[in-house]
Amino acid sequence: MVHKILFSVVKVLLVAAVLLTDFARAADLVIRIPGDLSQQDGFYRLDYSPPVGFPAANTTFRPQAISDVIEFSRGLPGTKYDFRLYYSNSSIVDWLTWTASITTAPDPPSNLSIDVRTGKIALLQWRHPATGGYSGFKLKVIPLSELTKSIRNIVIREDSSPFQLRDLTPGATYEIQLFTVYENKESSAYISTNFTTKPNTPGRFIVWFRNETTLLVLWQPPYPAGVYTDYKVSIDPGDAELSETYVAKEGEPPGPAQAAFNGLIPGRAYNISVETVSEDQISDPTTAQYRTVPWRPHNVTFNPDLIGETSFQVSWSGPREITEFDRYQVAIGIRRKTPQIIERGDPLTARFTENLKPGRTYQVVVKTVSGSVASWPATGNVTTRPLPVLDNIQTLIDEETKEATVVWEPNPDSYQDEYKITYSELETFNGDSSSVYVADTYFSLSNLQPGRNYSLSISAVSKGVESLERTMYQATSKFLKLK
Repeated sequence: MVHKILFSVVKVLLVAAVLLTDFARAADLVIRIPGDLSQQDGFYRLDYSPPVGFPAANTTFRPQAISDVIEFSRGLPGTKYDFRLYYSNSSIVDWLTWTASITTAPDPPSNLSIDVRTGKIALLQWRHPATGGYSGFKLKVIPLSELTKSIRNIVIREDSSPFQLRDLTPGATYEIQLFTVYENKESSAYISTNFTTKPNTPGRFIVWFRNETTLLVLWQPPYPAGVYTDYKVSIDPGDAELSETYVAKEGEPPGPAQAAFNGLIPGRAYNISVETVSEDQISDPTTAQYRTVPWRPHNVTFNPDLIGETSFQVSWSGPREITEFDRYQVAIGIRRKTPQIIERGDPLTARFTENLKPGRTYQVVVKTVSGSVASWPATGNVTTRPLPVLDNIQTLIDEETKEATVVWEPNPDSYQDEYKITYSELETFNGDSSSVYVADTYFSLSNLQPGRNYSLSISAVSKGVESLERTMYQATSKFLKLK
């Protein structure tokens, strides 16, 4: 009876721990027996299954050797053990004093790897414990760059590797801890790593300013912004003084950002890309092609012999500086919708014959063009030849003063700002001859020597460009002949 009372108060406290070694991890259990066992006679026998551990199964202990605990080690991780404690003495044999079923903590998984697929998805892979059982895994997701977000605990089935981790924030950094679970018991140790998701792609961008050697690009931040710290901006070909640069994100929420590339080749096409950067992750790029402005042509000229009443020909010289371009664009006025295109390498002339009016002045604009980017203009002004005055020239004589006046009419389809009168005395060597310009449509013969015979030629003039002449013969005393 004394032994029965003593055995009824035997209590056992089990403590599990996982030893982190390179080999299978052993689970430690401690069987604590309260009370003073040194006065007892007989012995205890500890039996368990599966029979793996130390002390070995069916080991016997003298009460004096037990003190107050029986230490059990080297057991299998992730294993359900059935323990039985027997007591024997001179009057009792193998009396079962205590039984218990104890599950040891499993080993942690190993070889954790992460493949960041997108800004919101990462693929996790691992190996299950090499020793012992497991029924699943527990994943703890700790946000490191979003302090206001809570930790997520995810229960994973045993056959779920690879596991797709969803609902992440683009560009955010996370710590993950992966535990093994067996019979609702977690491994004491875990495998852990940090990773960063791919940040979102920046928004559209434009050229904010360009000239012959500089491109200044402006872009919008990604939407939604996600998490990132910098923009990576690069240009190809790498002609710039700095062909790759990083621009820090500014503001929260961030606003537009910009970067300038200097020292570029005039007229060259460049591919520019903008990416967001978060830790070691870089977003997909936003890309576009832009060209610098080519150098302009110069020396726009017009051959006077090729200027007609409704046509003219223009010539020019190519750029003085080294530049890339595809063609020339030649137009009358800046807003003319249908310019002539002269391919590079063709003769540098263009002839205009349509929609021109006699005596009118036109501005001709010549540009070099690279892709769709035109240079600054080289310009020149040309005036078409006015039409001759009408073929009805008359001489009128004032009855009172007897003054003779030559009168003519301009062509109504022509524009002119003055008239040129050229007169020359006939039948006399080195006689009276000269030219005068008048604004009115008449000329008084009182300006000539009296009693002489003259040839008079009348031309319409617009901005110094003369029409074909109308010629008549006139004596200062009377009208002779109209030619």
